[in-house]
Amino acid sequence: MKKTSLAVLFLTVFIDLIGFGMVIPFLSYYAREYGASGTTVGMVAGIYSLMQFFFAPVWGRLSDRIGRRPVILISLTTSCIGYFLFAFSRSLTLLFLSRIIAGAGGANIGTAQAYIADKTTPENRAKGMGIIGAAFGLGFILGPPLSGVLSQVGTNHGMTGNLLPGLVAASLSFLALSIAFFVLGESKAPDLRPRSGIPPQFDRRVWSQLAGHGLLFAIIATLFLTLLAVAGMETSVTLHVTDRFHFTQRDLSWFFFFMGVIVAGIQGGLIGRLAKRFGERVLVVAGAASFTIGLALVPFVWRVPLLYIVAFFISIGQGLTYPSLTSLVTKASPASEHGSMLGLASGIGSLARFLGPIVCGFLYDLAQSRGAFWGGAVLTAIAFVLAMRMRKQPLLVEASG
Repeated sequence: MKKTSLAVLFLTVFIDLIGFGMVIPFLSYYAREYGASGTTVGMVAGIYSLMQFFFAPVWGRLSDRIGRRPVILISLTTSCIGYFLFAFSRSLTLLFLSRIIAGAGGANIGTAQAYIADKTTPENRAKGMGIIGAAFGLGFILGPPLSGVLSQVGTNHGMTGNLLPGLVAASLSFLALSIAFFVLGESKAPDLRPRSGIPPQFDRRVWSQLAGHGLLFAIIATLFLTLLAVAGMETSVTLHVTDRFHFTQRDLSWFFFFMGVIVAGIQGGLIGRLAKRFGERVLVVAGAASFTIGLALVPFVWRVPLLYIVAFFISIGQGLTYPSLTSLVTKASPASEHGSMLGLASGIGSLARFLGPIVCGFLYDLAQSRGAFWGGAVLTAIAFVLAMRMRKQPLLVEASG
């Protein structure tokens, strides 16, 4: 795979996630400022992931029909419009609309993964998918502090807090769009066509295929469970460290920075070599086990240094599972359906990110840290069992070759 194409794809996903990270920490504040109730604040924050749930499979199926490049260009244009609208939002209606548009545009991760699947061999696919995961990690590392600085600069000069973060996010999307337009070539083979033009989440044949394909179903289910636990952890850990350790915002930012560096390091550098040596299915087993250990230990920890040790196990789990599972999606599905299946997987992942904070927030209210983190550990333990079963099932590429 050409390094320029990989760099463009990395930039595309990185911009999606850095824009997400720049906006999310301040959404509640802006929504409250415009008169939103608590329920409405939740809707404003959650609509982004809901739009990704609906649009990721649509973009994926469309990319199987017309190609990866045009879909990436369309989605980047949509993201640019969404962030630009966010910058100038002065009402709850415009704020809500901006998140709807940005969510639709940001649902291109499955298409970017399909591009990588087109251009990599099965042996190198986990390494390529790891680049996407590294973009995730770096986006979440840099997004919140960058947004905080820009917001502070803006308010110090009499601007609204969302103006500069929105303009910078829109500018980055436009930069990625320009680079992709001039540099990114098409990756999909011209003879590959999906068997249906219906978006995969509404295509009964796709769900029948999932139900009848034990390995593919297990992969998607494991992806959903691990992302559900991760999204819930990101919310419940904030509540936990504030209540137990009295973390300030600065303490919390360093904590997430620590986790993000580990995740980005694994997915950006180590995952390719590990996958070649052990195989993706072994990495999913190891990642799910590390996840479960880390989440289960959190309620027992009463000292900050030990909290960082536990966070190390959680980060290892996150770093190993996501790129390995997305790589397995391509190995368990035909090449003509890569965009559709990765789009469906991305959409299901977005649904998990929407539901995770709600589920773990409820469990935290019910039983504090034990409810939230032991609940997450149950989810990853189920994922571990599914991953163990995957090891005995043949992959599509193995069966055909």
